[in-house]
Amino acid sequence: MNSILRQLSRLTFVLQNQTSILLIAASLCLPVIGAIAPAARADIRDFTLHNETSVNIQELHISNSGADKWGANLLDKDILLPDESADIVFEDNSTSCLYDIRAITDDGEIDKRQVNLCETVDFSVKE
Repeated sequence: MNSILRQLSRLTFVLQNQTSILLIAASLCLPVIGAIAPAARADIRDFTLHNETSVNIQELHISNSGADKWGANLLDKDILLPDESADIVFEDNSTSCLYDIRAITDDGEIDKRQVNLCETVDFSVKE
């Protein structure tokens, strides 16, 4: 009987140590997971702009679909080179999801109409 109690005692000790090790390992991993997780978008309409053209994008303008005027330049860089990307932070108080997007490039303008920015995470400008 003593032999069984000693074995149970050892088993309990081993299980407690393994549980402690797992808890420590998990707590050490949480900050790392948080650091590599993608940042949450501040506005559901924020997106990443990809320049898939062979020319520079000089400016990016967005307006509510069908509006008469374009919004301010949202490109926070001087230019967006071919194959580069930039995060576009949305600054509109509207609750609309449908927008027109205009990219002004070295060669002119590229317009895309009725883009649902509420469902768009990535937007590519193409020739």
